[in-house]
Amino acid sequence: MAGVQKAGTSTLYRVLVSHQSIARAPQKEWHFFDDESRDWADLDFTGYEVARRGPRARATMSVDASPSYLFWPGALERIRAWNPDVPLVLCFRDPVDRAFSHWVMNYTRRLAPEERISFAETVRIGYDPSWIGSRPEGWSDKDLRTRSVVGRGLYGAQLAHAQSLFPAEQLHLLDFHEFVRDQHGTAERLVEALGLAPYQKVVEPQARSASRTDLEGEAPTAEDIEVLLAAYAEDLPLFERLSGIDTSGWTTSKLIRGELSPAEVAQKLGRKAGLIS
Repeated sequence: MAGVQKAGTSTLYRVLVSHQSIARAPQKEWHFFDDESRDWADLDFTGYEVARRGPRARATMSVDASPSYLFWPGALERIRAWNPDVPLVLCFRDPVDRAFSHWVMNYTRRLAPEERISFAETVRIGYDPSWIGSRPEGWSDKDLRTRSVVGRGLYGAQLAHAQSLFPAEQLHLLDFHEFVRDQHGTAERLVEALGLAPYQKVVEPQARSASRTDLEGEAPTAEDIEVLLAAYAEDLPLFERLSGIDTSGWTTSKLIRGELSPAEVAQKLGRKAGLIS
């Protein structure tokens, strides 16, 4: 499961490993192919395997759910070198909503208090679509993990890169919003596409990871949303064309069409996080 971050991958992972033929990896996010401490010039994949033991001894698949792989420079190339036939699952979420959720995660969990920056500062860290697949000049590993909030929402550029490396039949694209509405149906369609038998048991609905609603900080503004809209206005139509996913109901698409105003979106996100009463 190679992407994208903050698009329900934890919930989807729990749903997938409940299938009788899918084993759990040692951890949900293995971060094998984006581990820059490895000598990738040697391409040593020793240890990247899951033992078949216990009740899942008959498992034919396991899941590494590291949603950074789609974005991380070089990760998809390393995956292809390991196994050019591997299926990749990619779940996508509205990019403006995703960016805010990513910022909340950084602000509350990932960054030390002295390193936290506001949402306004975060969305103004630009990321050119041409940088996808390579490391921006001067960016460290930490920068790639914490300063790429805008860049990770450039789905069109990322999907184009993935399609240049893997055939379409290996890329299984999901709409986060559809998955939230119908976990069981989405899971059944996915395992069928993966060549597996139907679930022996009905998929029990998994609770989504809870969002923080008690933040202290500056609420997003209409100007912040306008910055994001400018970043995604050309990329989202490209993503829709490449993926075949209907994004017409997504927040960003409604912003592009003028059906939502930046002020309305900023207020919605601020209320969701508890930044606006």
